[in-house]
Amino acid sequence: MIARAKRWLHPYPDTAGALRLGFVAAYIGVVGALVVYTNLVAACSAGPPHWREWGMAGLLALMLLLERYELTRETQPTPRPLAIVLLVLRMALIQGVVLLDCTNLAIILYPLAPFSTFFVFGSELSWLCGLGYWLWVAAQAWQSGRLNLQTNFNHLTIMVVYTLLLIFVRVLAGHIDRDQRSRQEMKQLLVELEASHQQLQAYADRVAELAAAAERNRLARDIHDTLGHHLTAINIQLEKAQAYRDRNPAEADRAIRDAKQAAQAALHDVRHSVAALRATEERFSLAKSLADLVNRLDHDTLTVEYHTAGDETGYANPVLLTLYRAAQEGLTNIQKHAQAGHVALDVQLGADEARLSLRDDGKGFDTAILAEPVASSSHSFGLRGLQERLESVRGQMSIRSAPQRGTELTVVVPKNPARLVTR
Repeated sequence: MIARAKRWLHPYPDTAGALRLGFVAAYIGVVGALVVYTNLVAACSAGPPHWREWGMAGLLALMLLLERYELTRETQPTPRPLAIVLLVLRMALIQGVVLLDCTNLAIILYPLAPFSTFFVFGSELSWLCGLGYWLWVAAQAWQSGRLNLQTNFNHLTIMVVYTLLLIFVRVLAGHIDRDQRSRQEMKQLLVELEASHQQLQAYADRVAELAAAAERNRLARDIHDTLGHHLTAINIQLEKAQAYRDRNPAEADRAIRDAKQAAQAALHDVRHSVAALRATEERFSLAKSLADLVNRLDHDTLTVEYHTAGDETGYANPVLLTLYRAAQEGLTNIQKHAQAGHVALDVQLGADEARLSLRDDGKGFDTAILAEPVASSSHSFGLRGLQERLESVRGQMSIRSAPQRGTELTVVVPKNPARLVTR
């Protein structure tokens, strides 16, 4: 029974009106029971038995149903026109109980009117409503000279009790209103937090996609710059061995040995890349790596003049690795396309930036071809990958070439790209 009553009074326990409905139900129950009981004891009904008591009980029940109807509506807060109509009905029901009461004790139901007014019109009008009822009660008591109670409460005592009840109910209304506002703000914050969470989740998914795409691009560049370079060298040596197989077996054997060394170097790079993925990154030496790269070239068909100056100290690994990949990509393209006999590789490591220059005396080409979609998609993947690497370290690349006039590749990379970003 108690559980059913709680469910009836609090059908939506998390709603803002649950506390308000609970207080009104308790107030009507206690005061209403007291009024009905007092009328039964007074036995002042002149008509049918207990008609006053049943009438007051019915009006009190209607007041409670009215309160529950308003506070358990799905649309909260109640629209102003409907709230005004319900407030007028409450006042009429309260006045009906007062008129049926022969002991004048029902006047202590009047504080419910300013209590409800607070939630419809606000604090100021609630105080005015309470003051109006207080003056009305005082005037009635003054005209009658005393309250017609069978108890010994005098006029002053009843006014003091009524005044305290009025203040108590008004203060309680303020607390309930703040509780309602806090609940509404909390719900709004929860909605905003949920929206922010979904937005952050979408951002996280997007970042994950971008990170995966960046990693795929990095792996593609690494495969092209490492395995692609070695496979190109192997292909050149095997073509040389095939060409010299009949007329110069010794040279063919040498080409096969060089191809084998290139294959071993490719395997070493693969193992190094796998180890770098599993362990922390080791310090990269540009001078040593470039020297090894130059030594692996076929010096019978290509003469390489290599020169480096400056100190690598202070240069980040990505910057040094980008310079190495630039030299590697340039030398690979020279071997594949340039038909050059001489190459000059010059690296200058300055205090603020590094500059790499790679020049050859090959057949050259028209640089406008790099802008053509077909050519760029099939012949310059390595250059696009190199450009992406340079963008990641805020570097720049330029290519100067002309038919039968050789090619010069120039790469400039700042020593500290992160410092440039923060400026």
